[in-house]
Order: sequence, then C-alpha cells, then structure tokens
Amino acid sequence: MKVNTKIRYGLRMLIAIGQSGKLMNTTQLGKDMLVSPKYLRKLAGPLEKAGLIKSVQGIYGGYELNKKPEEITLLMLMDAFNERISLTDCLLGKKCELRDSCLAKQVWEMLEKTIEKHFLPVSLHDILTNKVRKH
Repeated sequence: MKVNTKIRYGLRMLIAIGQSGKLMNTTQLGKDMLVSPKYLRKLAGPLEKAGLIKSVQGIYGGYELNKKPEEITLLMLMDAFNERISLTDCLLGKKCELRDSCLAKQVWEMLEKTIEKHFLPVSLHDILTNKVRKH
C-alpha cells in the first residue's frame, strides 16, 4: 500500500504551516519541504477549498491554518483531495471476476477498517506534538 503523493505532500504542507505559526508562502514552503512551489500551489487549492488553510494576499501574504490543529484530521486531508487509502482495487468498487467468491476480500476489508479506525482520526495537533503513537 502506498499513500498518494498529494496526501503525503499535503500533510507535510499542513505540518510546516502548523509548526511555523505564521504565514508561509509557497516559496518558503518549497525550500523547507524540498518541493516545487508550483506543486505546492496546486496542493493549496484543495486544502483551501476544504477549509484547512486560508490564503492571505499581498506582498507579505501566504498560507496559514484555517482551523486549530486539533480540528484538522487525516480524514479531512483525505477528503480535501477526494482520496481514500485502499489496499486493493476491488475495495474501490472496480470490476473483479472473483468479487462474489473471493475469500481474501474479507482480509483486505478488515485491514482497511483498522486503518480508518486508528489513523484517520489522528489530528494535526497529535502529529505536531508527537502523540500519534498514543492513538
């Protein structure tokens, strides 16, 4: 299982903004994250639309969190990009010849539910304060 690039960098962007506690533009974020500012601008759109960050215009503008870190969860990040962690294509509803008779499907469903239960409720605050292990 691999987490999508948008989710990985979106989370890193939220962490960087949350750690700074101040406005950060994509040039600053790009230097800190070793990522293209252009790519970060693409990520900012869905994050802003979801209400996780807000942009401040102007010469000293940039992005800041739009919610408290305690209110931002990994599930909200996934929703911002309309993504889900899925272990197999069959759980995404894709056509499979063995769909009705596959005994392995129950294993993938159980693992996916475990991920959703334990990891998606993790907040940005949990991450920033290194409390993820306690979930």
